[in-house]
Amino acid sequence: MRAQPGLGIRCRDMASGVCCGVVGCGQQGRYRFASHAAADVRCVVHGLLYWPVCRRAIILALVVGTILMLINQADVVLSGNANALVVAKVGLTYLVPFSVSTYSALAANRIT
Repeated sequence: MRAQPGLGIRCRDMASGVCCGVVGCGQQGRYRFASHAAADVRCVVHGLLYWPVCRRAIILALVVGTILMLINQADVVLSGNANALVVAKVGLTYLVPFSVSTYSALAANRIT
């Protein structure tokens, strides 16, 4: 492996030829995120755990999920008639915008 400026570590055995930039990770780099210093290359796992992507997805999920929960489930929750099914629906209400935001960020930063 040899370093190339702005690309991280070059991997000879991988199709894209770029390894994940996280120290100790030898996986193929699939995502390139803009950072302050240079491009930050990440594998799938480290791309999902990349804090700027997670932070934005959490904020979006809290805002959109709360609005959707109020529209769809507020009457049941406020009346005190929430059961396990309603709790699961509320959880999914927050999970969907989180998943969409994370997927969109990763798709936009995918190395082709």
